[in-house]
Amino acid sequence: MKTTFGQKSSRATKHDAATVRSGQPIVMPLVPVKGFLGTGAPFAADVNLVMQLILGAALIAGVLFARHKSYRAHGICQTTVLLVNLLMIGLVMWPSFQQQLRPALPKVFHRLYYAAAMTHALVGVTAEALGLYIVIVAGTNLLPQWLCFTHWKRWMRAEAALWSIVLVSGVGTYYAWYVAPFA
Repeated sequence: MKTTFGQKSSRATKHDAATVRSGQPIVMPLVPVKGFLGTGAPFAADVNLVMQLILGAALIAGVLFARHKSYRAHGICQTTVLLVNLLMIGLVMWPSFQQQLRPALPKVFHRLYYAAAMTHALVGVTAEALGLYIVIVAGTNLLPQWLCFTHWKRWMRAEAALWSIVLVSGVGTYYAWYVAPFA
């Protein structure tokens, strides 16, 4: 029974029908809660890990495109990886950071659980920002000439190094959060 302004109503609603005896709503998730890799990770973390490994392979393919002087394919490949990664950051990593890391950050940075994630986040934000900058410089004329770089190889190699560190630290974060606590 619902109350309206302090009075009990005998009308039941759909919300009332979707509650258990304890009064807690039954939540029907769109995706499974438990992960599929056999660790303590939730489904979203497992999907993100697999997706990041695929994106890492795509980055290597993009490097090979550049080595074969297929610059258009290189640009499309790398930009796609950058944008898909931005989507994964927004859908999986940022909410996880807000829920699990940010509330406890000032007190416990010395623990592996928090240090691995914070290192990954800092280097990841740097790599994503540099990648967006490279895409804007290489693919548009939005920036004034004095903000554009000319030594392409140097910037691309720096970005590749950052992405490698981010990928390894992301796997390390997954391990610290979802494998080590259950080992």
